Amino acid sequence: MLREILQSMRPYQWYKNLVVFIAIVFSYNLFNLEMWERSILAFVAFCLISGSVYIINDVKDTEKDRLHPKKRLRPIAAGALPTRTALSASILLLAISLSASFFVSRPLGYIGLLYLFINLLYTFYLKYVALIDVMVVAVGFVLRAIAGSLVINVRVSPWLVLCVFLLALVLAFGKRRHELLTASASRDCLSQYTEKMVEDLLNISVSMLLMSYALYSFYVNDYMMVTLPFAFYGVFRFVQLVYLTNFGGEVELILKDRISLANLGLWTASVIVVLYVVNA
Repeated sequence: MLREILQSMRPYQWYKNLVVFIAIVFSYNLFNLEMWERSILAFVAFCLISGSVYIINDVKDTEKDRLHPKKRLRPIAAGALPTRTALSASILLLAISLSASFFVSRPLGYIGLLYLFINLLYTFYLKYVALIDVMVVAVGFVLRAIAGSLVINVRVSPWLVLCVFLLALVLAFGKRRHELLTASASRDCLSQYTEKMVEDLLNISVSMLLMSYALYSFYVNDYMMVTLPFAFYGVFRFVQLVYLTNFGGEVELILKDRISLANLGLWTASVIVVLYVVNA
């Protein structure tokens, strides 16, 4: 059962929780080992919380998932993981992760509770409402970023938090476009979208993201502007893949795109040089 429980927690989606580490990098604490310990604990807590929510979502959508060509293979829909066992595991994981969060940092515990509450609302109600569904996804990323700053007691620029929110919108609208074109998802709110509408919203979100990151770069210092070409190209590359290959369905596939990986490495290196060498 442990394998089925872990599979139901969708560990391939846990990369989203890496947003927690934004605070420690951009607050000039990259080499602070004590802060890394707390940040890693926050990352693990969010992995457990988000994984537990995935289990609850799969239990709720069991019958619908059984009619889907891919989702029917999930452990709960396939009958490999009994519903009662899945819910018991989810409750136990939530109890452990939230208790650990409050032990590490009370603000982290409160953010974890808020994240859980919003995602349960999403699972049962909000995912059926177009536009609100993607907004909730974006808010989830923001809560991760805020948790990462609170757990190490540092302040992160509001511009950077805004960039996280807008980046999440870009990814979400890219996914909605994929779902509309392929009809591969049983998402109820898709009937409230049109292809042109999603593409327009994607383009608007991209424009706002790039402008916000440019303003953030100026806010940090003039040298941070060096990172703009890599940031802009990374976003442009994602949009290119969305339109040319309908890439948005599985965003994690960007990690298999060599060009995107190389650009991400260059952006990361340029950020570290600017923050920790030039500003040293």
